[in-house]
Amino acid sequence: MRVGRAPLVGCHRTSSIPIHHMRTLIRSAPARFALIAFATFLAVSLVTRILLLIAARHELTPDSSVLGIFTIGAGFDAASAVFASIPWLLLGAVAPARFLKSNIGKWTTLSLMALFSALLIFITISEVVFWDEFGARFNFIAVDYLIWTQEVLGNIAESYPMVPIFGGLAAVSIAMAAAMHRRHLFTWASAGTTTSADRILWPLAGFACAAILTLSVSQSAMPPFVNQYHTELAKNGPWSFFAAFRQMELEYTKWYANLPLPDALADTRKLLSTPDASSSTPDPEDLHRTIIGRGPEHPWNVILVCMESMSGDYMDYVGKNPSLTPVLNRLAKESLFFENLYATGTRTVRGMEALTLNLPPTPGQAIIYRPEGINLTTTFSTFIDRGYDCAFFYGGDGRFDFMNRYFSTAGCRIMDIGAWNPADTTFKTSWGACDEDLFNKTLEQADASHAAGKPFHYFCMTTSNHRPYDFPAGRVDAPPHKRQGAIRYADWAVGHLIAQASKRPWFSNTLFVIVSDHCASSAGKMEIDVTKYRIPAMIYNPGLVPPRTVSRLCSQIDLMPTVFGMLNWNHQTLSYGQDLLAPSAVSLPGRAFVSNYQKLAMLRDGGISIIKPTRMAAAYSCDRTTGNLSPPDPAVAAPLIHDTQALYQSASWLFNSGRLKQDFNPSAPSIAPVTKRSSIPNTPES
Repeated sequence: MRVGRAPLVGCHRTSSIPIHHMRTLIRSAPARFALIAFATFLAVSLVTRILLLIAARHELTPDSSVLGIFTIGAGFDAASAVFASIPWLLLGAVAPARFLKSNIGKWTTLSLMALFSALLIFITISEVVFWDEFGARFNFIAVDYLIWTQEVLGNIAESYPMVPIFGGLAAVSIAMAAAMHRRHLFTWASAGTTTSADRILWPLAGFACAAILTLSVSQSAMPPFVNQYHTELAKNGPWSFFAAFRQMELEYTKWYANLPLPDALADTRKLLSTPDASSSTPDPEDLHRTIIGRGPEHPWNVILVCMESMSGDYMDYVGKNPSLTPVLNRLAKESLFFENLYATGTRTVRGMEALTLNLPPTPGQAIIYRPEGINLTTTFSTFIDRGYDCAFFYGGDGRFDFMNRYFSTAGCRIMDIGAWNPADTTFKTSWGACDEDLFNKTLEQADASHAAGKPFHYFCMTTSNHRPYDFPAGRVDAPPHKRQGAIRYADWAVGHLIAQASKRPWFSNTLFVIVSDHCASSAGKMEIDVTKYRIPAMIYNPGLVPPRTVSRLCSQIDLMPTVFGMLNWNHQTLSYGQDLLAPSAVSLPGRAFVSNYQKLAMLRDGGISIIKPTRMAAAYSCDRTTGNLSPPDPAVAAPLIHDTQALYQSASWLFNSGRLKQDFNPSAPSIAPVTKRSSIPNTPES
């Protein structure tokens, strides 16, 4: 027998054991099992970080901060490894010593280690795939994907070669466990002591350590990196995942710097009020504005097409991929086109929120996703008051992201794929029917509403420009399962909608609002990279809308207020959006709201203010072409930060106070006193 293969127990030759120096320091079996799991987790985490570093190599800044990725990352890896090792600590404490030393016990331990290794490798693969899609470690999106398994698992199966992936995963995990077995690590672990003290004190110590780490280790305390990709790479994926799971919603007053509430509301009323949209009442808590139309009301139909992941980069006006969207490029020249409009966030539900609530994004999950995001006053309310047929069209299962719940309680008929006849679907992926089928269903329902003499407002959410990027054959000259092909098909489908609608009798009386929900990617080097939020938006009908390009900086929340202005409708609104065609709009500063889950920002011409959940706020000069941030003009910084805080704080208060509810009783609450700022609990967050 080779010396290197000698077992540790009963033998003095210990050079083959990588942790032989721990032989006397760690005598307990529970601690030895935990140490093996701890070291395995650290090794896989290091490999994961290296793989992600390779994947992000073109986005990195080659300076000393790259070393910080590994040093800070090692701390988060170690903290995560403590949690991962606790089941092994319990195994060593609970399992009888005789069982652990038996052949059955050894094979059981070996099998468990193979499963443990397989799980870690699966997480590594998932992180690489997630990074390829989002340029980030696990976050709220990953939590959502875990909850909505039907769509996500189908998407993964259609997008990636799962058989080779799982085959390789099994082979590597078995090899890892076998290597540990050959080095007699499990023999060493099972030979440890299992006294009553070992079985009680070591698990208690493990749980105590985990509790201390939960309270003391926070990603918000991570030293800032200039390059945001470095910040993401320094995180640990499982830690980030569970941190995001714990914080699906961030309470504004708890996590962000607050103005006195009366001041925030008063400043918001001033910022939103214009000669065309003045405050409805003198009540300081009432943020309603009264909109005065510019002429006789138009009973036009409105079809809003919200396009999945249609970045401005894909169109001529940005110029990075001008050949991908010939239809949208043509329609932009024939429409009221907004060339400097920015999405509020990075998720579909965030775009839906902006287009139907017209509010700055509240921190954490979108309002649509939250339990209280029901029975709200939305843009549909104004249409319903005028007797419109309102419906939500979606080619997939509208229960995803709670879309059906939100739209149905807002007064919309639900026309997701569950409400279709089987023959209505000619092509589908795991996300739903193709855009062509979606628009055919929309046309069918529009015909029915018109025949019944009822005006209509439809919200159509597309899906084809999403992994697995598959679409019907023969529509565009592009290969399937490639993003560029899916973009071209999504563009073609909009052209199909317009071409078919133009043959209908209701076409001459219908506005088509075409806008993206968010960009195709959101990660960037800056804290918030504004180049990842620029999206196309246009209002089209050759007989109703003269072609024109609006160049001013504007937000996704401004689109429907502009539509209401074109309809000349008198109404009251809680919207923070601006009618970009109103006479007073010329004198208002351009601005856009952009956010990720934690950082909230307001962009103005030449500047941006970013507020963060550590009661921090900062202003920068912002180059909207490159996204680069630089020191601001001091005269601009303070008022920009103040206005940003007032608008975001009041928007969050508006939702949390229940004032967005359709049945809100305005006589019930009053302005709550401002409490002393409490310290932020030092818990992990994404």
